[in-house]
Amino acid sequence: MLYVNGIAIGLIELKNSRVSIGDGIRQLLSNQQPEFNEWFFSTVQIVFAGNDTEGLRYGTIKTEEKYFLTWKEDETDNSRFKLDKYLLKMCEKRRLIELMHDFVLFDGGVKKLPRVHQYFGIKAAQQFVREKRNGIIWHTQGSGKSIVMVLLAKWILENNPHARVAIITDRDELD
Repeated sequence: MLYVNGIAIGLIELKNSRVSIGDGIRQLLSNQQPEFNEWFFSTVQIVFAGNDTEGLRYGTIKTEEKYFLTWKEDETDNSRFKLDKYLLKMCEKRRLIELMHDFVLFDGGVKKLPRVHQYFGIKAAQQFVREKRNGIIWHTQGSGKSIVMVLLAKWILENNPHARVAIITDRDELD
């Protein structure tokens, strides 16, 4: 468990290297069922499953197994197991608080977190906004444009009370 001021905000399900991350994810999901500990997950923002051979996957409560995400950062650093490296990266105090504050999104009542490229794209865009520089975020189909734009717009409005954000969509489902 990860606690902040005594409040459970994260749950880590670690398996030995002979047990798949999928088993850890399924255990996380079954633990959230009403007959087990559903009430306990009311404050949890992020859940992790991992082992030393497959690394680390993450999601939020109720995230289906197929939607668990893989965090990749500093791929050239082989000084430790990927599991340890990514847990240290994601659970570093400032980043964990930032993920909870700036990167948790509700989409139709479903809690979501960004993929790693979305996180770093938003971080780069935030720097451009701070410096009052222009920029373009180039997206491909299925890369998560909508989530990036919503999270970035939210951050801009929270950090600049005089900012205005115009959202123009080309599809009804984005309205």
